[in-house]
Amino acid sequence: MDSTTPPTPLAHESLVRAVRDALHPTLSSMVEHHTLMQSALTALREQQLVLADQQLALQAALSTLTEQQNTTRLNAEKMFGVQMRMIEVGKQRPLARGGYEETPGLVRFNGPAPWSLAEDVPKLQRFFQARFGRSLPISAHGQTPLHDRMGFDHRNALDVALDPSSSDGRAFMEYLRSSGIPFIAAWGAIPGAASGAHIHVGQPSPRLVGRR
Repeated sequence: MDSTTPPTPLAHESLVRAVRDALHPTLSSMVEHHTLMQSALTALREQQLVLADQQLALQAALSTLTEQQNTTRLNAEKMFGVQMRMIEVGKQRPLARGGYEETPGLVRFNGPAPWSLAEDVPKLQRFFQARFGRSLPISAHGQTPLHDRMGFDHRNALDVALDPSSSDGRAFMEYLRSSGIPFIAAWGAIPGAASGAHIHVGQPSPRLVGRR
């Protein structure tokens, strides 16, 4: 056949089929490779989203932890100021047995009844639950690491997280007084203790030996 003669339809079809058959493996491989790449990119995006969520969660947790540490430090400073004020007032104006004193930001009662954490705390809890329908908000039962750091002997004392100026705090103090249980209540008006409001049940906590 002369090279200038156009191919017959049959020959053209055969040529197209031959080219298609030759390219098919390559095209299939390219499609498969493209599919794998798309899957890999999708998986990578999902991992990036997961990592981003984890990073946000970690940042939130660190922020919460920092806030809690700052709150704990501030509360410790406030409580230290309150405890020192209690000691100072006790030295300046000792209360006689059964004596009661109420001044701005400070209420003291030197109750004559014997006081015991083991025997009396359950009574206080029952009273508060029956009166207010909720648990007594105890913030420190006996000695705690915080009292160790502050240098106070709190082994036979109870701290209750009630604002003495609130109705709940007043009712609780009235119960303590009627039961002859000694207590000291302090709140915001105390110099050097911006808040630190709580009711200390038991005798004032003395400074531990060796602390100043």
